[in-house]
Amino acid sequence: MDRTSSTPRPSGLRSCFTVGGIVAGAVIAAGGIGWWWWSSHEAAAIAAQEQAAEAAFAPAKAKLAADATDDVDIDKTVRILHQVDEAMRHQGDVHEYLASVAREDWRGVPKDVLEARTELLDAELTLYGKQTELDAQEASWSLSRDIVLTTLSVVSVQGQGGIVPAAKFAVDREAAERRLEELRTQQSERRELIRDVDEQERALIEASMKYAGVWAKYLEEYDRVCYHRDRAWMASGRGDWAEVESEARAAIAQAPHEKEAHMLLARALIEGGQPEQLTEARILLEPFASGETPGAMAPALLLRGTLKEREGDLIGASDDYRHASLAYPTEAERLADALDPYKMRSSLRKSKAGAGIVESYSATMVGAGWFSPELHLARLAYARGDREAGKQAVIDHFERRRAQQQWDYILADLTWAQSVLGDDFASIFPEEDWLDLHAEKSYLGMGSKFTVSVDNRSAHPLKNAALVLCVRFTDMLGGDYVTLAGERTVPELPAHTTTDFGAVDVDTEVFGKLRTEDDIVDLRAILVTDDGVLWVDTEKYKEERLRVAREKRKAEPPPPTELDRWTRVADEAGREATVTRDKGLVQDTLEIELPAKLVWLKPKFTLHYGEATLVADTNVVEGDKIKLRFKGIGDLLSRGDPAREADLVCESVFGTFTLSFGPTPDGGWTYLGAKAE
Repeated sequence: MDRTSSTPRPSGLRSCFTVGGIVAGAVIAAGGIGWWWWSSHEAAAIAAQEQAAEAAFAPAKAKLAADATDDVDIDKTVRILHQVDEAMRHQGDVHEYLASVAREDWRGVPKDVLEARTELLDAELTLYGKQTELDAQEASWSLSRDIVLTTLSVVSVQGQGGIVPAAKFAVDREAAERRLEELRTQQSERRELIRDVDEQERALIEASMKYAGVWAKYLEEYDRVCYHRDRAWMASGRGDWAEVESEARAAIAQAPHEKEAHMLLARALIEGGQPEQLTEARILLEPFASGETPGAMAPALLLRGTLKEREGDLIGASDDYRHASLAYPTEAERLADALDPYKMRSSLRKSKAGAGIVESYSATMVGAGWFSPELHLARLAYARGDREAGKQAVIDHFERRRAQQQWDYILADLTWAQSVLGDDFASIFPEEDWLDLHAEKSYLGMGSKFTVSVDNRSAHPLKNAALVLCVRFTDMLGGDYVTLAGERTVPELPAHTTTDFGAVDVDTEVFGKLRTEDDIVDLRAILVTDDGVLWVDTEKYKEERLRVAREKRKAEPPPPTELDRWTRVADEAGREATVTRDKGLVQDTLEIELPAKLVWLKPKFTLHYGEATLVADTNVVEGDKIKLRFKGIGDLLSRGDPAREADLVCESVFGTFTLSFGPTPDGGWTYLGAKAE
């Protein structure tokens, strides 16, 4: 067959093939061009994002490099690491986080910590630099943050730290991997947004593991310092200054730059009082008191004041106390910030010894209790007989506490003032027990709110009054309270008037658990006024105070001399008392007036007549008298023996004292005598 003689294809069909080929080629070419354009555009976007990420991360990385030194401050290291990691937990985006790293002063932080932190930034930078979309950038920051914090959460402790022998800290890698796997599941949707997440995640995990490792290393070193320092704090609480000195020196040997042990050592040397000890204390304090070594000027000035006082230089001591008083408010924010490691060691609050350590340190840092310069000035004023200057110094201290809103430390202030200033402090406002706290559940708004008011049954108005509610919740130790400021400060609490202080929300976190009204064990309040600083208690608390005092006297009877002293006070009050029967339209009342000096007993009054016991319907201080009114006495008198005695029982923490009164032929009453139980 002739191959050339085959039937020719139609020309139209050839045209279709030609056009189709052209179209297909065009489509292929367009697709190639589109792919080339898309890939080029994506590459450009990634390059731009990497450049932007480098610029964003550069200041933080540069700060870490610039602050590297060989001089290690372990206290500062732990504070900064804790602070930066907490910032990472709470800050909203990567830029806030990077700014916080760049702002920090990393000098004194060990080089291996800075290197590990830099590697962590590099891993975060690499992941963040590949994300061109905003939601992917946000997701990568969230993933980075969660990986770091999850890894840090498994820095485990073998043994116990703090006030017992030093513990061992390590990273539990298996636990970390388990938690990270759980994290992958929880963040599956978020991970889909992140480019190259699987590849970059491992690098981030390894950098986090390294960082957690050096964190554990220095946490262990810090724990060894804490062991000696905690023992020094506990020894100071019991006045064992030789042990304070020994333990403080051990802490300083391990951490030459820390400040607490230096203050503890200085105080131990001052308490020792030997000339060579005072000389060493002065040398130790000078860099801090002068500001050459920042961070503890106020406590150093106060300690130097006590040193000068020990040497007899009362004018120089007063000057240092006043200077410390000025320094505490200006340093308050920075000194309070140094409490971060103690917040991290929250388990200390769960033991009596640990709570004492935290409170002692806090008092040092904010000028509370023994470290209050104003209370030392008050002590000096009272010692030279200047009662007005002493009172004013006390008021000045609590005004500083009010201005700084540092209500957590007001308990230490009151404890020290009551124990050291004694009757001088109590005499500022002796009618304290004639103030009654009322706290009732409020049904307005959310949460466990109490409306709080104070009934002033004293003879005196109290001006510029702020109320601080003191609440003890379950699991808190006796005498330990959460302080909650009242809603408002009132211009005055008039005498014989009830004053409202608004609502207080008592929902509070204690040891990491929310406590509510159902968890309240004790409820008290402190009233800060221009006229004095006083405890204000509920009737329930006052009853409990008397019960505890009764049991204590039964177990440990007071010395006869003390009981005789208060019996004489009660007897003198009975001799000055007046008893009057007031006939009313409905019922008679028995009115008893006692001298106001009896307020020192803080008594609870009841009237016993035969088998009947009456509680005073009115119990107020007016002028120089305590006025009591007992309703219903007329019916009892008419039914009973007209010659029967009436016994006024005054129950107090010092003892129970009975003032007996008998009827007279003219219908009056006469004092028969006092006896004590």
